[in-house]
Amino acid sequence: MAAIVRIGVALAIPQPHASVLVGWRRAIGDPEADKIPPHVTLLIPAPPDVDTAVEALRPFGAFDVAFAGFGRFPRTLWLAPEPAAPFVAMTEALVATFPGHPPYGGLFDEITPHVTVAQGEELDAAETAIATALPLASRAASVVLFEQVAGDRWVERAEFAL
Repeated sequence: MAAIVRIGVALAIPQPHASVLVGWRRAIGDPEADKIPPHVTLLIPAPPDVDTAVEALRPFGAFDVAFAGFGRFPRTLWLAPEPAAPFVAMTEALVATFPGHPPYGGLFDEITPHVTVAQGEELDAAETAIATALPLASRAASVVLFEQVAGDRWVERAEFAL
């Protein structure tokens, strides 16, 4: 049985152009739809030390990203970013800076950048419905520090430009 990781703080790159996914998730009654905006997670759980995170990510600049293909974890459908390498490099830089904070509490062997688009049992139907909106083009231009508050709600605590 996997350990349960208490997630209180996350560093993520928002993907506002993926908001079409939030509308779709609301339409199917997904309770996760409004908890946090579409994003690619860089480090979760993360320390709330924004200044040190800014320094760790200083070498990285903004870049264009597209989401055209799907991937799956158990009970989770996600969009794969292209390119994925900058997200992996940023996560690795953060882990080097905060070695006591491995991604997802160390539950996974590799870093898989993604935007979660559906969870549950109806992943095939979700993929069919969402595929018509692809590819989604976006720009990774900033990093946001989100904090979990009041149950499963997340609030933005800080944002800084890449």
